[in-house]
Amino acid sequence: MIRLLYLSQASSALTKDQVQKILESSRRNNPALGLTGVLIHGGGVFMQVLEGPEQAVLRMYLKILEDKRHINCKIIYITPIDKRIFEGWSMGAIERDDVLGFDQIMELHHQRKEVVQAKVFTNAMHEFLDILKAEHG
Repeated sequence: MIRLLYLSQASSALTKDQVQKILESSRRNNPALGLTGVLIHGGGVFMQVLEGPEQAVLRMYLKILEDKRHINCKIIYITPIDKRIFEGWSMGAIERDDVLGFDQIMELHHQRKEVVQAKVFTNAMHEFLDILKAEHG
């Protein structure tokens, strides 16, 4: 299994209703693909974490790249995993005014072409999980 985090810019015409449709589609389709994760959105930016079997995650990411609702996709981090962090979340959602306010993510973004400390990535994933649990039970 792998975990992948990407960052992208929302298209200027993207509406809250379209974001909701993305979430509904993910929640409906991801269980059959063995995918879990979280979509963080706001301020014209998307971040998404996908976890699951390597081929399923990579196929989904290729599909995401073709989606016209966002541009400039960048993989921030990808790593093999033994255990899911977002177990039970076919697609969690976190909405923020400033998605780029997650300090650990910005550190990963700036270091993405260098060797990145796995601990920074893992801490960021646990921060997302804590937010999901606090906001959605």
